[in-house]
Order: sequence, then structure tokens, then C-alpha cells
Amino acid sequence: MNSILTITLYGFIVGMIGTGLGGVLSIFIGESKRFFSFLLGVTGGFMMFIITFHLLPESFVLGGQWITFISVMIGASFVIFIQYGLKFLNRSPLVISGLVLGLSIAVHNFPEGLALGSSFFSMREFGLTLSLAMLLHNIPEGLAIAIPLKSKGVNIFKIILFTMLTGFPTGIGTFLGASLGMLSNTLIAFCLSFAGGAMLYIIADEILPEGKKLYLGNLSSIGVVIGFLIGIFLYFK
Repeated sequence: MNSILTITLYGFIVGMIGTGLGGVLSIFIGESKRFFSFLLGVTGGFMMFIITFHLLPESFVLGGQWITFISVMIGASFVIFIQYGLKFLNRSPLVISGLVLGLSIAVHNFPEGLALGSSFFSMREFGLTLSLAMLLHNIPEGLAIAIPLKSKGVNIFKIILFTMLTGFPTGIGTFLGASLGMLSNTLIAFCLSFAGGAMLYIIADEILPEGKKLYLGNLSSIGVVIGFLIGIFLYFK
């Protein structure tokens, strides 16, 4: 039980500090679209490496082909379902766009937490590498929330608090991933591939397209390569 609590603490730290750092960085940087484009590319490349060389291979080993295949589909479908729900919510004039964006990111952080908790339980050393990946991934998410709120004159302390709260579901997902991992290898495989499918869809549908939309040059593509290389470097270090 102590192990699960420690892993859960990692999840809360990674989630809330990562997005919170994005809020803090919004104080010091402007609205450089080139910078955000590059950072999103790095994030996408790093997460692609994590999915391709860690989450899915481990799921194959623990659960087999069909568990992995079905769970990836469920993970991607989960994100699609949430996206449609958020689009419907955004039609309400009572809901500001920044709140919807924050809710969207908070929902995305849950399957990431599942992956983190499952990884720590099944392969602890990789859990530390994945923690770094999550932290890196959460910084631009925090920035994406903070910049619009900053432009509307929202108090910086409220911005930082709000960005930190969007990382809270990472800790919840981490707890569930670690807890389910105690039951069977099949459940670990499900959590890993579910998270992999959800993250893969987010990368393909949001992170990479947004990077290109922010800046039409090749900075985001260069960022993807660099992010992937960072994954290789950390893996073989």
C-alpha cells in the first residue's frame, strides 16, 4: 500500500507541477507562436517514442496482441467521446473558452496518469523516465491555458492555481493504474495500451496539428524529431 501511495504522489507532482510550471512560465514569455509550435513538436515526438517503445511493447508482453489492440481502440474512443462532450458544453454561453480548454486538458491527463501508475508498478525505472515525459508534456498544456487567461487580465495567482488543478487528474489516474496493476498483468496491459491509444489520438488530433497551425514553418516538425531523439537518449542512458 505504501508503494501505491508513493506512486500516486509522483502522479500528483508530475501532473500539477507540470501544468503549474506552464502557468508560471506565462509570466516571463510572450505569445511567441514559433516557440509554442516548437515546444508542441518536442512534446509530440517525445510522447510518440514513449508510446511506441514502452507502453505498447510492454502491453504486448503482459496481455498479448488482442488486449493491446482492443485497449488502444478503447483509449482513442474515450478521447473522441470526451471531445464531443466538450464541444457540446462549449455551445453554452455560460462557459468561457478557457474553462473548456482547462477541462479538456484535465480529462486528457487522466489516461496519462493510468500509464504512469501502471508503468511504475510493472517497470519502475521506466516510470521515472515517463514521469519526465509527462512533466515536459504538461508544461505547454499549462501555457495553453495560461496565455488566454493572462490576455484577459486574470490574476496571475489564479492562473497558476487553475493550471495546477488541471494536472490533478494525473494523480487520480496514477492511483488507479497502480491499484489495478496489483490485480493482474492483463489489467496492467489494459491500462498501458488504453493510455497509449488515448495519447496517440491526442498527439495526432491535437498536438501536431496545433503545432503546424501556430506556425506554418518546419519548427514543429524539427521539434518532433528532437523530442523523439530525447526519448532515445533517455532510454539508452
